[in-house]
Amino acid sequence: MSPTLVHVGIRASDLDTTIRFWRDGLGIPVVATRDGSFDLSDGYHNFRIFQHSGPARPPHVSGMLDYLHIGVRVNDLEAAASRLLDMGYEIFSDGLAGKIPLDVNSIEEGAFKVEDPDGITVDITSSHDQWPGVELGQ
Repeated sequence: MSPTLVHVGIRASDLDTTIRFWRDGLGIPVVATRDGSFDLSDGYHNFRIFQHSGPARPPHVSGMLDYLHIGVRVNDLEAAASRLLDMGYEIFSDGLAGKIPLDVNSIEEGAFKVEDPDGITVDITSSHDQWPGVELGQ
């Protein structure tokens, strides 16, 4: 049997704000809570968000220079973008010159980017062929 990616974890500066982003903005359900963490899941992968409790973190590098980004597929791209805009998040695409703001009503490429409360870039798509090898839930 080959290895299977089943878990990703991040530490949030503000756990409540971060949970609202992932749960309410992107629609990923919370399936369990533990002291200082929430487990979200699409039914295939566990995504655990912990409360960061260490020393102050340096600013996150984002845009074309980011060293971490997370991809999420949603059923309705425009609805997800609208929810995130209503929550105060910027919808954009990346260009060599930096962030390019997108109009939620004319997302032409079938994808957009948004930063979570800690500045982690999240690549949002509704396409089933955005990332090679991903065939679950089609």
